[in-house]
Amino acid sequence: MNPYDAASSLYEALLAEAEQWAGDDTEDQQALDAIDQAPTPHDKVELLRNSSLVPSHLTSAIADALLALDPATYSPSPTPTTPQTPMTGPELHRVRDAQITVVNASPEDNTPSDVYEFQVHGVSVLIRRRAQWDTAANVPYVHIEDQNDEPGLLLVEVNNSGEREHPRPGPHGGTA
Repeated sequence: MNPYDAASSLYEALLAEAEQWAGDDTEDQQALDAIDQAPTPHDKVELLRNSSLVPSHLTSAIADALLALDPATYSPSPTPTTPQTPMTGPELHRVRDAQITVVNASPEDNTPSDVYEFQVHGVSVLIRRRAQWDTAANVPYVHIEDQNDEPGLLLVEVNNSGEREHPRPGPHGGTA
């Protein structure tokens, strides 16, 4: 299970617990409505944390775990990186079901550009530039990995040259 799915499952469990413990009184129902209508996942967790629907120690522990598992979704405010502000670690973004990770360039590792990894639909696509490849310098590098464990097929097309089939081996080496 990837961290995003783990965080989502953890949040859903916390919300289900809050709904189970909510009474029929107006205050509990208003708290649940406010959580449901909160604009961001962080706001939803903060409303749960400040409510009396779930024990505070449990909500705090889960909120900390959510932030650790999926900081792009559960952080209070994403901090955009500007060219004047070097990143100290990976920068995470979430767009619908996709997760995008950006890592600083590292010329000492033959990576003159930032590294971008997109994860969606069980596929990871890593894009960066390489300082040197054979006789060419500063060339694009793309790595695609199908993260599904079941036998199957990955279709890849490069520069409109037609699809190429890449069979995905199963857990014991067999292909589809």
